[in-house]
Amino acid sequence: MSINCKINEYMNAYTQLWPFSGAVVVVDKSKVIFNKSYGMASIEHSAPNTIKTKYKIASLTKQITCMGIMILKERGLLSTQDSIRRFFPDYPEFDERITIHHLMTHTSGLYNDFSVIDPYLIMGKCLLTQREIFNLFKDMPLEFQPGEGWSYCFFGYYLLGVVIERVSGKSYIEFIKENIFEPLGMNSSGLDDYREILPDKASGYYVSGDRLICSEIDTMSAFSAGALYSTVTDMLLWDEALYNEKLVSKETMNEIFTPYKEGYGYGWFIDSNLNRKRVRHSGGGNGFNHQLHRYIDDKVTILVLSNYGFSNSISINENIAKIVFGNTYCMPSNPKAYNLDLNVYDSSYAGIYEEEYSKYEFKRNEDNLYFIQEGKWVMLIYPISENTFHHTWVDQEYIFEKDGKGEIYFDGIKKNVK
Repeated sequence: MSINCKINEYMNAYTQLWPFSGAVVVVDKSKVIFNKSYGMASIEHSAPNTIKTKYKIASLTKQITCMGIMILKERGLLSTQDSIRRFFPDYPEFDERITIHHLMTHTSGLYNDFSVIDPYLIMGKCLLTQREIFNLFKDMPLEFQPGEGWSYCFFGYYLLGVVIERVSGKSYIEFIKENIFEPLGMNSSGLDDYREILPDKASGYYVSGDRLICSEIDTMSAFSAGALYSTVTDMLLWDEALYNEKLVSKETMNEIFTPYKEGYGYGWFIDSNLNRKRVRHSGGGNGFNHQLHRYIDDKVTILVLSNYGFSNSISINENIAKIVFGNTYCMPSNPKAYNLDLNVYDSSYAGIYEEEYSKYEFKRNEDNLYFIQEGKWVMLIYPISENTFHHTWVDQEYIFEKDGKGEIYFDGIKKNVK
């Protein structure tokens, strides 16, 4: 059976078990060996996903923002070691030790959470100006000294977009279009603005209880940290450009793919999978969930785009990698229920897990187990082991952990004990 047929068999089995909407693309040495779209771009308007569908690519934006910075670097207009104070003399609050390199590698120590704006919407349709964004973050204390720690930082990437604007004299999207999108022929990519009519634009969906719901999140104010949109076709053009020197030199590409703290380069995680070097990134919000994985020594790329914010895109991506590289893989299956004593659930797991901007409440109604995320999304679950639960109809596991003191954690958040 060909690789194409095996992937198709896997995805057919997957979509029979779990809801999935989006696209799966596999490229092997510049040849597309699998490209198929699934589900609806707009359920409300019965519009299917196709190769023309425009997806909000969320944090996949970061790699394109870094490319913009590196183009400016090659032109001698900035250095990755420049202090950000060079570009923001009007903001003396910024620590002069923070460099462009720190912003691109998430090692700046800047406060990292856009949910300071709204803990539930997380950059909803706020239409915040740059000044408003800056005023929210400029006085926040550093989480660690620049270069000494690592924390995924949206604001750092927002600043990179403003650096592009201040150095180039153009708007962020004008620069990106003129220097990346247009040279590559990425004519269906741009900066999302929900006020504009955009043909073939996918809507994002999430899950609550036993139904799909529309996502009210919009990425516009995330700017250079996560507001671009693109299509399958354009992302293939982007992938191919990363192998040649059409945008920047090979030396610059090597710099982009150099791992720093936590294996993060310039807009990419660099790691290994299946004993092969991989550069990858996710992109997601409460309506989209993407995974772009590139095995650069093998010239294999696997792209999973989804307009279901709950999609297990990383599992799909990594299982398809096993198929492509001839490793053993398992066909999709529905985990069997574990006979957990519900008294254990009540005494150990049920309750509230809350920190500054995250909240989960695990509850039970007779034999029905569920949790409520952020006070609004209901997740129906069932046990598959003593401490692991699975969504009843979404391909997602939820794991509880216990520390040495016997305290229970979910998603890194400790259970409240009253």
